[in-house]
Amino acid sequence: MPLLDLALALIVVAALAWLVNAYVPVPDNIRPILNLIFGLMVVGMFLWLVNTYVPMAESIKVILNVVVVVATLVLVLQTFGLWDRVVGMWNKALASITKPRPAADLDKAPPKAS
Repeated sequence: MPLLDLALALIVVAALAWLVNAYVPVPDNIRPILNLIFGLMVVGMFLWLVNTYVPMAESIKVILNVVVVVATLVLVLQTFGLWDRVVGMWNKALASITKPRPAADLDKAPPKAS
């Protein structure tokens, strides 16, 4: 019965997405948000389906869930135009961590232990 509910839900989401994109006059700045909402619904249904009905080791399920969540987060950030800022902040933080340190005074010999 849950598979029938899932199939029905996917059909409803697909029909609604098609109607919104084809016939409903939506402002251009709202359309990506609606498509994102429909995409999130489909991703959630897919993830539930895989977690419920596909037999696999728990560790592999966790890895799959993390990958799907990270990919979805990247998609959401790209939809709202924040991905470039996040990448820029990451590069700036990485550059400050890996900044070359000043070289030690090579002319002086290190003190000898007696």
